[in-house]
Amino acid sequence: MIFLLYDILLHISVIALLPYFVVKMFTAKKYREGILERFGFIRAEKIRAASGPRLIWIHAVSVGETKAVAPVVKGLKQRDPGVKILFSTVTSTGNATAAKDLSGLIDALIYFPLDLSWAVKRVARAFNPSAFVTIEKEIWPNIFLEMKRAGVPVIILNGTISVRSHKRFLRFAFFFKEVFGIVSLFSARTEDDRKKAIEAGVREANAKTAGNIKFDLSPPAASPDHLNTIKEALKVSPTDSIIVAGSTHPGEEEKVIAAFKAVLREHGNARLIIAPRHPERFTEVDTLLKRSGLEFVRRSKGGYAKVVLLDTIGELMMVYSFSTIAFVGGSLVPHIGGHNLLEPAYYGKPVLWGPHLTTYASMAKLLEENGGGFTVMDENYLAEKAKALLSDKALRERAGIAARKVVEANRGAALKSVEAIEWFLKRSKNTRATL
Repeated sequence: MIFLLYDILLHISVIALLPYFVVKMFTAKKYREGILERFGFIRAEKIRAASGPRLIWIHAVSVGETKAVAPVVKGLKQRDPGVKILFSTVTSTGNATAAKDLSGLIDALIYFPLDLSWAVKRVARAFNPSAFVTIEKEIWPNIFLEMKRAGVPVIILNGTISVRSHKRFLRFAFFFKEVFGIVSLFSARTEDDRKKAIEAGVREANAKTAGNIKFDLSPPAASPDHLNTIKEALKVSPTDSIIVAGSTHPGEEEKVIAAFKAVLREHGNARLIIAPRHPERFTEVDTLLKRSGLEFVRRSKGGYAKVVLLDTIGELMMVYSFSTIAFVGGSLVPHIGGHNLLEPAYYGKPVLWGPHLTTYASMAKLLEENGGGFTVMDENYLAEKAKALLSDKALRERAGIAARKVVEANRGAALKSVEAIEWFLKRSKNTRATL
């Protein structure tokens, strides 16, 4: 009965918001992409491509989750090439990232259906998966219920529950205990996440602490030619001190620019590369940079300037690789929670982040305790820490080495995730052949 009420309220919400989304579809491309798939209508060739006796449906909402689960997808395919992978995302950038980074590993890529009972039923019955895997904090009641009815295990990998979400789950426990009770495995990042999951309704026997799969980051190898193309286009020289501000959000670019101006007064060889988190904000940040008075170029156009607007998709990791220091956005402003600190750390770069980093708090703690990263409270702290690192090569190198060691010391969660999925796959009702 509680799921029926949820479904009714969800339908009412979709109908109420329909005029808004119709307007958005005409004005923004991202709202048009995958619209039929979001309502459960999948092309026959995609269904055929992913058909097989052992199909795993993996869902990652956007770019960060897609990159995080990549080592798991690779591990599953390496251990059993016969396994089929259906991969879904919510965002267009996530979809594009999956198409690029997981090319040759996934058998079908779709946009995740709206959690309407009839839409999820269409997709579930079309593909008939043997296991459903969702990443981090994606909770979809009707998908979970449909999987339960079909006898398909529901697995949450890299599971994390924020303080705010935890309070909401407990406040509406009459509903969420039913939802979380369906979960076959909650593979938690931390012991704290595991405890929160149990309090939310996951059976204690089904909640395990496996660690954070993001430490198993293994970005696609950048070809030397592509890397050199970027450097040559932006006139990057060995004497440049490159500060990268990655995954920035509204309200952060202004702070980053102010900090950079302060850095420039002491370090004339400093350059700044700003990479907004969302592509639709490229024009907005372009306008902001024009107002700043700083000379800048867009990566897509090339040329030399002290500031570069990285207005391309999929190149941030490569830019981190030749950075001097890196600031990770979503953390100088509240409500975002921050982004993956391990991307620059993977390349042995000192990492900076703001005071509002909550989603990656445990990761930040490890980096800070080991000297690989630093919290900066505002633009003034950001400027001072950047100047200190640029002035002290030994400090910068120690921090970079420490950051990389943190990544290496915490690997292993991806393999545990692969083994867990395989265990459930052997026992799924929808698996028609043994592994």
